[in-house]
Amino acid sequence: MKPRRVFEIIALIAIVILVSWVWIAKEIAYINDPYVKEDALLDTYVTIKAYGESKNDVERAVNKAMAEIERIDGLMNFYSENSEISKINRGAGEKPVKITNDTMKTISLSVAYAKKTDGAFDPTIGAIIPLWDFGKEKMPTTPKMKKNLPLVGYHLIKLDKKANTIAFLKDGMKIDFGGVAKGYAIDKAMEILKRGGITGALITTGSTTRVFGHKPKADTWKIGIQYPRSHKSGENTMGIISTTDKSISTSGDYQQYFIKDKVRYHHILDPKTGMPAQGCISVTIITDMGATEADILSTAIFVMGYPRGMDFIKQNNGIEGIIVTSDGAVHVSPGLKDKVEDLKARIEV
Repeated sequence: MKPRRVFEIIALIAIVILVSWVWIAKEIAYINDPYVKEDALLDTYVTIKAYGESKNDVERAVNKAMAEIERIDGLMNFYSENSEISKINRGAGEKPVKITNDTMKTISLSVAYAKKTDGAFDPTIGAIIPLWDFGKEKMPTTPKMKKNLPLVGYHLIKLDKKANTIAFLKDGMKIDFGGVAKGYAIDKAMEILKRGGITGALITTGSTTRVFGHKPKADTWKIGIQYPRSHKSGENTMGIISTTDKSISTSGDYQQYFIKDKVRYHHILDPKTGMPAQGCISVTIITDMGATEADILSTAIFVMGYPRGMDFIKQNNGIEGIIVTSDGAVHVSPGLKDKVEDLKARIEV
């Protein structure tokens, strides 16, 4: 065989191998099926789903994003003695405590929304949190509630943004990021995914979700709204939202609760009373803003109840919502009319 002919055959084989390698690489990249990573963080399960054309880039970005959520959890875990929140709660009543930029951003936004919602959301609810134990069905005694309730008030927080410090104006105050940490962690993780070559992604803690970009062969992501009560048919969603580049958060009285003397006591506390907020079963917020805002607003509007909460939604651009009241009625904001699939008009309570 002539040398030129041998060279042509070798070149042809090389081209076939190269084409095959490119085809295989495309197949193993996360184009049609997502890379999925789950972990137990933020007192729940966190799931990240991501699509992209580079297998290595997608996996690297998702792993970094999950590590970022773990870092935020370490800063903002109310129950961890080593968290920054615990450090603040131990020392900020005596003198200003130096804090990280992440905690400053979170507390600043929390205080801003506390003002905007007239205290329906208040990060200083931490003074009341330890009085309740929903797993052990423990309720606060009247003397303890009277002692701790005056320690709840966002106006009693003193922030120095230049020095990055926080101080409490009353000894015994505590902050709790239970209504904001999940959203903030999701937002920080999503920033990493967007920089990492991801074409579409979903991050969810179950109650709070943010979606970016698109799924393959689809323009939107479909997010189910959990049915807030057990259903005879076994149905677990009361509607489906098709969307992208949005944040969705649901607060409900079914997440942590106990029933005593036919009364449901749940973990969404009214900062003004220290008792579980009344009037709502669940609130779902859909917003163009970040998951941080969605997380805060679902809690705040649950506390506001209906119709005050719906009025708040209507008066603020970029927010839509679904409020299920204690009688089972489902109230939908104008911008969501006819945009939620299979949405119930009423649920069984």
